[in-house]
Amino acid sequence: MIGMGLERIARALSNVERIGMTPELARRLGLASEDATRGRLMAQAEEDRAHLGVYLLGSYVVDDTDLWGDGEIYWWSIPALVDREGKSIREPLHGLPNGMAPHKVGSLEWMTNVSLAEPPLLAVIPPVADLAGCTLRLAFYDDDGARANFAAAMQAGLEAYGNLSGDPLQGADSVIAPVRDAIFRALKAEEDDILVDQDVILRRGETSRFGAGLVGSVINSMVRVYWFVRDEERTEQFGPIALHKGQSETVRFATPLRAGGRLAVFARGATVHCESFGDLDTDTPFTNRVIEARQEPALSEGFTVHGQGAAKLIAFYTPP
Repeated sequence: MIGMGLERIARALSNVERIGMTPELARRLGLASEDATRGRLMAQAEEDRAHLGVYLLGSYVVDDTDLWGDGEIYWWSIPALVDREGKSIREPLHGLPNGMAPHKVGSLEWMTNVSLAEPPLLAVIPPVADLAGCTLRLAFYDDDGARANFAAAMQAGLEAYGNLSGDPLQGADSVIAPVRDAIFRALKAEEDDILVDQDVILRRGETSRFGAGLVGSVINSMVRVYWFVRDEERTEQFGPIALHKGQSETVRFATPLRAGGRLAVFARGATVHCESFGDLDTDTPFTNRVIEARQEPALSEGFTVHGQGAAKLIAFYTPP
């Protein structure tokens, strides 16, 4: 039986309607139908584990850099997987460059165009024995000049990706740098204000396995970006739900929370009080917990969250 997670990433990877994609690029990159992509994903597996999907959960703009009015924020991402020998390859099944066109957002506001129900896929990490890390270039900019032709810029990035050799390359930067440069030049991003433009590295680890089941973040004085690493076979999801002031909901999953399992809760908007885990607010919008044996009885029927105002909440549980 094929898990819904593999269906989800096969659908995302085979999407020829993604921003910047053309029929010619789709052919050059070898994009296939959803069924064929799913088969290719299944053929990748070398370990008794599932694929991991890395998803953008949200971005909070601390400073949009505009003195008057709201900024126009665009973002892009570029994934590159690296093996134990430091080699990286161009592989569309690892995820393609992604991004979103300029979106009006002010300082101290969440970007409302990032959906919790359908979060953007940033990378796919297959269950391959020799993978050592996943490097993600994350870039968020305030569009200062004429409105950016973002579709053309992403097309340039995809073309640069398609021009890469199919042979192993030395390091993640061999994949990321030419794609990043093509997008940057097409956007004339040197005229725009940078919020963040940096690599995020997810490492294999002995027990962490690329941070599976956890929310990660990159934070500076301009922007805060949050993502989640999902075990596409085992991670269970609650929500997203909308909360209002005074509203309470019980967070429950298909299976009881057990010792060693990973719980991640993320909220955007007003403060949300999580019974047993404290408050989620704009400064600390997520919590990651490894369930302890002593917590099992109290969490057997789930846990309650209380809205202090309008907010959206999503939770994930990855069993041990």
